[in-house]
Amino acid sequence: MIMLYKICSVARDIFINPLLERESIKKTTKGRGGIYCWYCRITGKFYIGSSKDLYKRLSRYYQEGYRNYPRHARAPIYRAINKYGIDSFYLIILDYTIFANLFIAEQYFMDIFLPTYNILLTAGSKPETIIRPPMSERQKAILASKRGASHHSHGVKRSPEELALMRDNHPKTKVVYQYLSDKVTLVAQFPSLRVAQRETGITRDYIVRCINKGGLAHNTWWFSYSPT
Repeated sequence: MIMLYKICSVARDIFINPLLERESIKKTTKGRGGIYCWYCRITGKFYIGSSKDLYKRLSRYYQEGYRNYPRHARAPIYRAINKYGIDSFYLIILDYTIFANLFIAEQYFMDIFLPTYNILLTAGSKPETIIRPPMSERQKAILASKRGASHHSHGVKRSPEELALMRDNHPKTKVVYQYLSDKVTLVAQFPSLRVAQRETGITRDYIVRCINKGGLAHNTWWFSYSPT
């Protein structure tokens, strides 16, 4: 409780129940950059992070699909939210700042409070993203042997930008529309399922299942391949 008092004493905004105060959080943080803290009332542990768009970043913590995505699921903060529920946390906005000062401010608060849910105490690091290790030369050789030297793309190296462009313009790529539960209010339009997953934090497989079954994603979003 002493640490909570210290954190709250320098806070710009405090939300006691983020689950019930989401609309207020949206009005306060949308389009603003800053430093945030998730403080668990049950464990007394907390996480400090930053974003140039606080509401967009904070929204991901509400998405079960994003928290359980393989690259995120091992992060302590996501595991804690899954275990105790987001309503067991205080959301504390430590500061609002422009992007140029973002990591400086984040490092300042990390150095003062030493957040216990952070894997790394370095501003700007993303330990919640579990990065797949690069393939060994042996693995590359096995993959090449399966593909075969006669393959039209054998030995061709393409830039990430070129690969992304190829995926988005593939003839089987489908445009995805995201609506509110009323199936009328358009929230966003994505050029592909891959982009929809990246922007919403909801996995492609789950989006496809919801579209095929006509159900709501996380009881909130309705996805479609065609506009209503």
